Amino acid sequence: MSARDEWFDWQRTHTDALQALQDAQRVYHRAVSGSAFVGNDGVASAATRDALRAVDDARVRLDDVRARQPR
Repeated sequence: MSARDEWFDWQRTHTDALQALQDAQRVYHRAVSGSAFVGNDGVASAATRDALRAVDDARVRLDDVRARQPR
């Protein structure tokens, strides 16, 4: 694989990982804002925790992709 092809492949992977992080952040922000208007029944906080876990997983994946950036 040429250096150019390797760069384009990495760029596509990076774009996908960044998009996944942004999507997870949107879900988390919706969960947080939605939980502000419900009682403290634990369901909203569980959804918020799950959403935050998804944000963290997406961030770790993006960090991994960035660490493999071709130089």
